Amino acid sequence: MFGVLAAVLGVLPLLAAGGLVFSAVKNHRIQTGNDAFIPAAWHNLRTDEIFPDLLRDPAAGAGQSTGWLRQGIAEQSGCKEALVERLAEVAVAQGCTAVLRATYVDAGGEAAATIALCVLGSNDQALAIERSGFSVVADRPGPMVVPVAVPKTAAAGWRTKLGYGGGTDSPTLFGPYLAAITVGPTDPDRRYGDLPAGWTATEEQELRIYQTLAMDLLGAYSRSFDRAVNGR
Repeated sequence: MFGVLAAVLGVLPLLAAGGLVFSAVKNHRIQTGNDAFIPAAWHNLRTDEIFPDLLRDPAAGAGQSTGWLRQGIAEQSGCKEALVERLAEVAVAQGCTAVLRATYVDAGGEAAATIALCVLGSNDQALAIERSGFSVVADRPGPMVVPVAVPKTAAAGWRTKLGYGGGTDSPTLFGPYLAAITVGPTDPDRRYGDLPAGWTATEEQELRIYQTLAMDLLGAYSRSFDRAVNGR
């Protein structure tokens, strides 16, 4: 099934009529010195710098997969609206004030992901959430972000009940940010444990693939955002 995820089978239309399906986050620029740029980066960076059109791991070599294609960027949201309840409660307690989200689809069109950039009070508060067991490398942390469907794209049917993998990560060394993710299939009718002849994976093994995808994609996003913040 997921050998297809790394192959380009024909890119689906990303954005209708040459523009985003959702209103882009407004970039109200805050004039600051260099020392204060990192906490203001979510204001000052362009939305396509925060959420690139094509998301690939900037640290990986030429042999990496084709990558994930951005389908749309949602308007800025509150923490309780954008995050699953169990993460939202912890994030608000750690100073969460805003969440930016974008939805991506793998190049084969079979998996969707919504990535969130959460603005917290400090980097220490982001790390505190990591220590709470929500980390993407924790034991099956599960989906963390409320999925954002994007009409007229491969992610048109993407919704909460399809989210199987997820987690959180602190994307910068000093910034007040937490990155979070939910990953699952784009096909709302996909059934697990009912595989074609010759397949030996169980339902649990198959669903575990989405957690692996979540780990890989969130790691790629964190490194991409860190490079954007630090101008590399």
